[in-house]
Amino acid sequence: MTWITVVWPMVAAVCLTLGGINLRIGLSRPLDSARLLFALTAFSTATICALELAMMRTESPAQYQVFEAWGDINSALLKAFLAGFIWVYFRSGNLWLALAGPCLNAVALVTDFLPGSSHVYLKINALTTIKTFGGASYQVAVGEPSPWIVVGSLSTLMLLVFVIDASVRLARRGEVRRAIYIGGSATVWMAIAGTQSALIEIGVLHMPYLISVAFLLVVLAMSFELTTDIAAAARIGRELVDSERRMDLATDAAGLGTWTWDLVGKEDWASARAKRLLGLAASEPLTQARYLDAVHPEDRDRVILALDRSMRSDHDFEVEHRVQLHGAETRWLASRGRAERNALGHPILVRGVVLDISSRRGSELELQRLQGQLAHTSRVTMMGQLATAIAHELHQPLGAILRNAEAAELFLDHDPPDLDELRAILIDIRADDKRAREVIDRLRALLKRRSIEPRVLSVAEVMANIAALTRAEAAARGVTVEIDSAAGLPPIMGDGVHLQQVLLNLVLNAMDAIDSAAGAERLIRVRARRREGSEVEVMVSDTGPGIAAEKIEQIFEPFFTTKTSGMGIGLSVSRTIIEAHAGRIWAENNPTKGATFRFTLPTEEEMLV
Repeated sequence: MTWITVVWPMVAAVCLTLGGINLRIGLSRPLDSARLLFALTAFSTATICALELAMMRTESPAQYQVFEAWGDINSALLKAFLAGFIWVYFRSGNLWLALAGPCLNAVALVTDFLPGSSHVYLKINALTTIKTFGGASYQVAVGEPSPWIVVGSLSTLMLLVFVIDASVRLARRGEVRRAIYIGGSATVWMAIAGTQSALIEIGVLHMPYLISVAFLLVVLAMSFELTTDIAAAARIGRELVDSERRMDLATDAAGLGTWTWDLVGKEDWASARAKRLLGLAASEPLTQARYLDAVHPEDRDRVILALDRSMRSDHDFEVEHRVQLHGAETRWLASRGRAERNALGHPILVRGVVLDISSRRGSELELQRLQGQLAHTSRVTMMGQLATAIAHELHQPLGAILRNAEAAELFLDHDPPDLDELRAILIDIRADDKRAREVIDRLRALLKRRSIEPRVLSVAEVMANIAALTRAEAAARGVTVEIDSAAGLPPIMGDGVHLQQVLLNLVLNAMDAIDSAAGAERLIRVRARRREGSEVEVMVSDTGPGIAAEKIEQIFEPFFTTKTSGMGIGLSVSRTIIEAHAGRIWAENNPTKGATFRFTLPTEEEMLV
């Protein structure tokens, strides 16, 4: 065993070991291009080691020329992989220079496959045995150099210029150490290996090729920098673990469960709390299908619609839904997520959280129940205000029925009875009865305790009912109520009784506001118009003194009133009803005198979108 048979195999072993380690790391997800190129560079160096050793032990010029041709191919691959590594790892340099070197080398390599030609020698005349210290010996070729050597040397020069340019650019970005270690070692290698190879091939030097041995310096520099990256990644990994623990503590304290859906690799993940909230076992994966399966059947379509909308657009996935747990227990959850997209805009990952809102939802339902009771109380209070007017309105049809019945008795005493007159009387009695029944039905509907039951409504019909309910009260107070519903208004989705309550409250408040006004100014206008978009706006205007500027923001607050005998619940209930219909209500003073209350309601088309 000589130093030659130790050095070259040792260099090959180091390159294979480092290449194998980085190949394993580079193939992990996501692929690391720099490590893969380093592995290919190391494997090429190991192959060149074996070919250089074979050339030193060859027995014939023909055999030497075969090994040299394969060595030229691997040297070309080594240069190409090195250029690729510098381009990817440095993220700098001139792309055309990076491509020029390997392309020129490929042109020179064509001559190795032409009959009677070679990239290095036109002809190898003989092999000479050189003895060195330690009893070692090796073979060197003696032949006629090929003019294609110039092309090979030019390709090395182009690669050298590319590496120097990329290293300078990297150093200017502040990464001086990386530029010196890798760029400097590659520059030294190309200078040594290129010069030594050229001198061997023109017959000045008689020694083995040192391409692989010299490149070990570059391999070690590259490996050192990549190892530094691994150490930095390990440090970042430890920091991420600490951060994840802190995040787990924060999410547990906030009652949040976190989850991730990998839409590409199917590597789904969920925290233990998220699984508990959704009723899953600790070992059960939280896939998208399993998540939807846990959602209450009545809420599933709504959740799927929210998910699809988030996938198609940049909107966050945000929805409240129930989950059916074992033992018929139902839990309310708030889910929120966001899709991450690739360069083409396709969703590849969804991250989200779930929060148990059962207590809050229970409080909201209780609040809705109390608001319903409050609305009922408000209606009963208003009916007390309208009692006299309603009694008057019922008195008219009932009095007419009585008078018609008395007249019918007189006609029945005639001999023979006047049947035509009796028929006319019966028609009048039926009409008066229907009128009285409508008054009673409206009163019963307003007094009935009920939740909001939306259906398709005509705004004009709702306003006509208010005109009928307030007709007698307006006449008793000497107030003119103008009802103006614009033609062609689209239908709305709402509860007719609750909307009548809002309008009735606003009209009665307007009557109170103009009690002190003169007769010509006792006017209330109720108008309905279509706003821009998909909304209908209803306005109730009066000619009273208006609302004090400091109170206009408070009038919708519970138990706030400007009346000496008011309860302060009418406008608060009205706001609750309008907001439950997905609308809004506000007040403003008129430019001249009086105030206007406005509220908006979405159209049927908008509610169904």
